[in-house]
Amino acid sequence: MAKIREGSEKRKRERESTQPWYENLFRRSPWLTTLLPALMGPLIVVLLALSFGPCIINKLISFVSQRIEKVNLMVIQELNPVVESEPFLEAASEAVARIEEQV
Repeated sequence: MAKIREGSEKRKRERESTQPWYENLFRRSPWLTTLLPALMGPLIVVLLALSFGPCIINKLISFVSQRIEKVNLMVIQELNPVVESEPFLEAASEAVARIEEQV
């Protein structure tokens, strides 16, 4: 009978030594089984928000600012229509053409 007890104790010690550390911890105090996942979920969400939040906000701000700039350009174009033929532009283009002919 003593040999059987020794064998079972030996198998029990071997089984406990091969188990991960957290499994032994959960077996000794079962309230940790519910406490750790309950705390880890919100903690992981906060860490992810702190890690990727600034990047997402930066992309959102740049997108909105690009759209606002496009709207501003559209308003400016509506208020100041582009004049195709202005006298000083014609004179400048003629001067450039003369210089190109000389070269």
